Amino acid sequence: MFNVLVTGSEGFIGKNLIQKLDKDSVNILTFSKQDTVDDLKRKLFLSDFIYHFAGEVRPNSSAESFEYANVTLTKTIVEILTQYDKKTSILLTSSIHAKLLKNDYGKTKRESEKLIEKYSKKSNVPCFIYRLPHVFGEGCKINYNSVVSTWIYNSINNLEINVFNRDISMTYVYVQDIVDVFIEKLSINKDGLYQNITTVYHTTLGDIVDYLEEFKENIENPSFEIIDNDFKEKLFNTYKNYYLR
Repeated sequence: MFNVLVTGSEGFIGKNLIQKLDKDSVNILTFSKQDTVDDLKRKLFLSDFIYHFAGEVRPNSSAESFEYANVTLTKTIVEILTQYDKKTSILLTSSIHAKLLKNDYGKTKRESEKLIEKYSKKSNVPCFIYRLPHVFGEGCKINYNSVVSTWIYNSINNLEINVFNRDISMTYVYVQDIVDVFIEKLSINKDGLYQNITTVYHTTLGDIVDYLEEFKENIENPSFEIIDNDFKEKLFNTYKNYYLR
């Protein structure tokens, strides 16, 4: 059985990936905050492919938290694999902030990328780095680091949605789209280090607010349909998921 390790398995992307993986063809190993370094060593020794999603994303976190979650853990993984002489492919979720380097989040994500770059080159093993924009979809935490999930929650619960500038541009990817791409990497392993998600949506905060108001009015309307707007349809799927919880 092919062993797949998912770090950050209790997180937004990790949970969605695990739900979609074919349990008949892969054995899923998980690593989350509750696990120890010894747990990590054991699971890395068994792993045939690693999805490295674990990391700190909250904007109000300390520099130390970003350093530990985004750099130290990646360094530990690489060192353990090297110690075991394991040439295991790693798929790392990074961020567009790794290119901008304007905050501790972006800087530590870039350091994590460098560790994967070095490991891939030194071990001659295919690895993949995705610099993701904002991700939305089912299961994202409210009041955490996602405007979409928080606003959906507020809409459903009749709470105020505060938008300071409707014209602010946003770039989104849908979590179900990205996990489909990630799963493909289990069989396509020679595409190059830095990868792109091709299905990307450009919108504004004002558009999102307007869509949510429309969803609120029509959530129980069986004849409500969305035509020729892929982003809006996926946003509505997300809205329904929160509404039905």
